[in-house]
Amino acid sequence: MSAIQPQHTVAVIIPTLNEQRFISRCLDSVLAQTYPREKMDIMVADGGSTDTTRTIVEQYSAAYPCIRLLDNPRRVQAAAFNVGVSHSSAPFIIRMDAHATYEPHYIEECIALLSSHPEYGNVGGVCAILPQNDSLIAQANALLNHLRFGIGGAAFRVGTASADVDSVPFGAFRRDVVQQVGPMREDIGRAEDNEYNARIRHAGYIVRLDPAIRSSYFARATWADSCRQMYGNGCAIGNLLHVDRTAVGLRHLVPLAFVLALVISAIVALFTTYGWALLAVVAGAYLLAAIVADIQACLRYGWRYAGILPPLFFCVHVSYGVGTLVGLIRIHK
Repeated sequence: MSAIQPQHTVAVIIPTLNEQRFISRCLDSVLAQTYPREKMDIMVADGGSTDTTRTIVEQYSAAYPCIRLLDNPRRVQAAAFNVGVSHSSAPFIIRMDAHATYEPHYIEECIALLSSHPEYGNVGGVCAILPQNDSLIAQANALLNHLRFGIGGAAFRVGTASADVDSVPFGAFRRDVVQQVGPMREDIGRAEDNEYNARIRHAGYIVRLDPAIRSSYFARATWADSCRQMYGNGCAIGNLLHVDRTAVGLRHLVPLAFVLALVISAIVALFTTYGWALLAVVAGAYLLAAIVADIQACLRYGWRYAGILPPLFFCVHVSYGVGTLVGLIRIHK
């Protein structure tokens, strides 16, 4: 077990699990930070990768003493955060993602905000969503994150101004705040950040978004991968409703409402002609909204996306909505 490193001022925690395609880019961007490298304790908490992730991190660790590899037996990202916190005494903690890269001033900006604003419990910035490759579907998956009708409702995806928000990506915290609110919950899946941010707000702190803090994230490359991701995210939101309803925003429940409207109207249609009319209204309203969003996106980003976005909208929305329903009705022990 690695010893606690008291000389560092910022602990950078990067959860990984089979991230061989992304971990080098992530670590390179962290090493390129303007914040002094000798003050950073960069911990990669690996959940048992079976690809070359661990080998890559070990090579970086051999070249850069500020990087070390930790084991995360629980595998989930919340556990990785908790492992990293327990292995460092640094007064600032930043949870980063291996799928992302970070602008050179990222850490410096985060620490400056936390140092000058004791009322901030978590700070972060805007995140540009990038395609993994040049294929049309990979580019469309990335574009979804920038469209409000897609999955771009969160301020960090579409916002451009500083604001108090409910969540930020790749958050930065002071250790005293983390000690006050406790560890991340390891039993609620991917919604651990929503729940943690809710706890921070309940403790009287502000979650702050600042557009000067910038990162880039690589979206899923295929249609199926995007749907699987949205289903998993939806399940996590459904689970979270059992834990803390205040951690779930209305935007998280819109896909569930759409799926329920489709299912209920389809069931009613089996017994009455009015049900077919209701189903037509629900489906027609969604189709119209999807076409409008498609046209708006094409006017801004190019007509190569014409036709592909509406069915992609439908698939990810239904995947998220069904996932939320599954998480909501699942029996909890």
